[in-house]
Amino acid sequence: MKTERTTGYTKNEYYELSEKQGLPKRCPILRDCCRAVETRYEMGMNLGGAGLSFDEFLHVKGQRWDPENMIKSVETVSWTFTHDVATFVENACPEVTLFEPDYLPSHFRQSAFGSASWWKESRRFEAEAKHYSECAEFSQYRFQTTQNATQIRRLSHASLRIPERALEDYLITNISALEPGLTLVENQKRIGKWRVDIVAADQLGRNVLVELKSKPLSRDNIDRLNGQVSRYYHLLKGDANHWRVFIVVPTGSRDLTDNIYHGLKPWIDSSEVVVFEFDYSLYGQQFVFNRIAFAETDRSST
Repeated sequence: MKTERTTGYTKNEYYELSEKQGLPKRCPILRDCCRAVETRYEMGMNLGGAGLSFDEFLHVKGQRWDPENMIKSVETVSWTFTHDVATFVENACPEVTLFEPDYLPSHFRQSAFGSASWWKESRRFEAEAKHYSECAEFSQYRFQTTQNATQIRRLSHASLRIPERALEDYLITNISALEPGLTLVENQKRIGKWRVDIVAADQLGRNVLVELKSKPLSRDNIDRLNGQVSRYYHLLKGDANHWRVFIVVPTGSRDLTDNIYHGLKPWIDSSEVVVFEFDYSLYGQQFVFNRIAFAETDRSST
């Protein structure tokens, strides 16, 4: 995928490369990758002149940093000056350089690149265009995911535990699997001090709040889920656009999914709430979603 160009990819070019490879538009491991955090710090803090220590940066900027449970950097993010003539950056995260201008020094052009240079006298910027699929960390993640998928398909259905991130990543690129005509608006949308997993729009232009739960549910976390969703709904209710609520949970707990639906009825019009169960026995290939119909009397599925 290497090119002869001397600038990074634009957003449209970046998305086109993702589509050609059958990958999500954005890097699916961004929130779990150490290199992304290190790029924000090295380029936005050190090179950008903020003067914060790494620990201060994590605290001030609210960065997640848990190396034991994140994908460690395979290559080190670095920058150097050469006699105050040129600035060089190596091994940057292309997601940060393209989508997060707050962490980009002013003399660097916003685009997707891994390595770049800026020449002070001529004010010339040159960059090696890069897509997230070229990152060593993503290659490692994809290999591990393939290996894990092979193992998971051998397990019994009852023993499976699908990461919520895997479910979210699938729906980001396949949101119409829930309802024909559904389109993605945003994922991880901040609402107050919380974040909604996915916001979509249906065929009629109505907003759809999509809350995901990938692990088997208990009655206690059903109550927490209902409280969480009702808070989201009422914080958004004042928007001009109409809101619906989709809740996606694992299959096999029908009595508990009844509790979701009927627990939300006092807070949200029942016609606005849709509950889906997903079958993850085909993890690594696709997810299968079943919309549940609730009867007011016998609560039977259709």
